[in-house]
Parts: sequence; C-alpha cells; structure tokens
Amino acid sequence: MFIRIMRKLFRVSSNALFLMCNQLKTKNKKSIMFYPHGNCRYDGYDILNGESSNVLCLFNSILNDEKFKDYELFVVYYHRERLQSYLTYIQQNSNRKVNFVFIDDESSVRNAVYNSYTIFTDNDYIRIQYRVKSQRIICLNYFGGLIKGEFYRWINFGGFKTMIAEQKETYRLFDYHLSISDICSKFIALDNCHYYPRFISLGFPRNDIFFKDNSKLRKQIKEIVGFNVEKIITYVPTHRDYECPGRALYDASKTKMRSIWGHVGKDELASLEKKLEDTNTLIIAKVHPVQQAKSQVISKDESKHILYYSDLVKKVKTSLNPLLAVSDAIITDYTTTVYDFLYTNRPIIYYFYDIEEYRATRGFFIEPIESICAGHITYTLSELCSAISDLNEGKDPYAPKRKFLQELFIRYLDGNSCERIKNFFFGDR
Repeated sequence: MFIRIMRKLFRVSSNALFLMCNQLKTKNKKSIMFYPHGNCRYDGYDILNGESSNVLCLFNSILNDEKFKDYELFVVYYHRERLQSYLTYIQQNSNRKVNFVFIDDESSVRNAVYNSYTIFTDNDYIRIQYRVKSQRIICLNYFGGLIKGEFYRWINFGGFKTMIAEQKETYRLFDYHLSISDICSKFIALDNCHYYPRFISLGFPRNDIFFKDNSKLRKQIKEIVGFNVEKIITYVPTHRDYECPGRALYDASKTKMRSIWGHVGKDELASLEKKLEDTNTLIIAKVHPVQQAKSQVISKDESKHILYYSDLVKKVKTSLNPLLAVSDAIITDYTTTVYDFLYTNRPIIYYFYDIEEYRATRGFFIEPIESICAGHITYTLSELCSAISDLNEGKDPYAPKRKFLQELFIRYLDGNSCERIKNFFFGDR
C-alpha cells in the first residue's frame, strides 16, 4: 500500500512539473506532432511502411504537401535501428525539417509535446497528462466501428464511478475524435466513454489506399508463392483476451497450443489445404499484434497455400491495409478490420470457431453479433471450406446486405480522408 501511494505521489508531482514546463513554452501553430499507435512496435509500421496507420498516413500526406513546407514536424518512431533510413527518406523526398522522437526516450517525447501546437494520435491510450489548453490533441482513432464489447472494463473494474471518471479524463485530454461515419461515432463514444459532440466524421487516412492502384503488390505476392494464384484471401483473426497473459480476462487454463484456425485436427487442416489447392487460393494470415506479443499459443502449420504475414513482410514492404486492397475476400472473426474491408464491397467470411468462449469473456457490442455479419458465418473448418468454394464459384449471396452496411457505416466512399483532415484542421494556413 505504501509503495503504491508513493508511486502515485511521484506520478502526480512529475506531471505537475511537466505541465509547468509545457505552459512556459510558447506554441508555434505551425508545429505538428505525430504519435502513432504502440502496435507499430510489433507490426513493424513506420513512415516507410505506414499505410495501415492513420497517423503515419497523415504524416506522409502532410510531408509531401507543399502547403505545409514551412511547418515543423515531430514524429514518434519505435525502431531505433531504422533511424538512418528515415533520415535518408526525408532527405531524398522532401528535405523538410522533421524531428524524429524515439518512443523510449521520455525526455525527447516530452520536448516534442512542449514544442507542438497540434498533436495527432490514433488511440485514446496515449494520454498526455501535461497537455495545456493552448494545444489541440486529435485522436484519429484505431478502429472504424465496434464489434467487441468494451463495457467489461467498467463492469469489472470500478463500475459507474470509473466510467464517469474515464469520460472526464478523455474530455480533458482530447479535443477531437475522428470516425468514418456518424453512427460509428456514436458507437465508439458510448462504448469507450467519450463525449460524442467531439467526434467528426472525416474518414480514416489509412483507407485512402483502397482508391489507389495496388496491382504491383498483388503481382509481387503471386511471384513469391510459386503457384498460379486465382484468389487472395486475407485472414485477420483478433486476439483472445483469455489467452494473453496480462490481459484482464486471461485464463491460464485456456492457453493450450492451437492452430490459427483454433483447436483442429490434422485431417481438418489437410482438407483445408486440399480446398485451397483445388481452387488456387492463397490465404495470407495476419496474427493480431497483441496476440503475437503476449501469447505463445499459436503454432504455424506448414502449408503451401497459407502465407503468414510475418513471413511475407520479410520479402515485400507492405502492411495490412494494402493487403486488404488486393484481397478478393477476407476471413475475419470479431475484429473491426471488417469496417475497413467494407470499403472494397468484396466478400466477407466470418469464422467463429470459439464464439461461445468469446461471448462469455469479452463479449460483443451488438448482440446477436450475427445480425451485423454480411457474409458466410462459419464455425468449423468444413464450413469454412464450403464458403471458400462459394467464393471461387462466384456466389455472393450477401452482396445486398454488405452494400447496406457499407452505406450505413461509411460516410465518404472516396480516397480523400487526408485532404478533408488537412482542410478541417489547417484550412486557415
């Protein structure tokens, strides 16, 4: 108890000192800080490969925009060994004043905050307690809409008082939250205890990729795998809280080694491999960064027709959203990546191998979850194989529902999110 109290006192006094330092620093309105998501550490995203990060996409858009040539930019990075490549990139492409701030250098991060008028982040876990009123902090957001439940945080850890305290905290620390539509703003505001009037629906920078030519990436992938690929499917399973040590809902009794497809047998895996071979289908499997960082339960099954994202990025510079852009379909479960893929209006296959386990732990924002699924819902590998067959035969019975959800959840179906954001926040430049 004594140690906990002392730590809290130290944290409070430190923030008071940092706040005073921040108040003493005059803010230049032409200074911008870009503070990307911590998952960049695990996914390898950076300014050279940041097309799946809202913050990094916006950074590159501003970097290459002549209207911002006299702005000073600060960008947080997670891979110290890559710094020289970043400096070379800036020198070759814009020769602008860019300050690189290593995430683990706390004094450099604070100095960047002190010198920035506008700060962009993409999640509400990055909380700058010593921000001042002369600054503006914009959360570009990380997920487009909601599928997973978030209320467990308040129900299990403090109840109503904690929920109200959270809303007050985020109200103080963030001036704006971005979303892809008004209804998604309301979802996120409700489930994450944010103040809805501070949401604006301008779209996500990372989704501008869907309106660009990505044929080069598709060609590169086909050359790597060594067989005639007719269909590319990206598989994006989310993390399981009950499998990840350190997560609130972790259960050690449920951490047995498994395939990316769940606890399935060799015969089932062989049937899937045969289906992929017969249909010339390639699956690119991307394990969630939280699962990858915190859990060791997933075994990599040998397969000619399943390419792991971690292996792909060793050969091709890419990230999740460019992969979605070249995919003929996705296999998903409870991840909000489905909101990004809705931009393509291509088939979606849901693979709910542990739905009752997930429902009993994390739960869902909307129940029944099946009501907002615009695609084949499968629970076994056999059912998944049938859905893949339908895809290859051109059967798309869920197209009308998918189009309805696209129109419901996405306000702007274009590639201009970066431009809207720049115009909204810097229109008077």
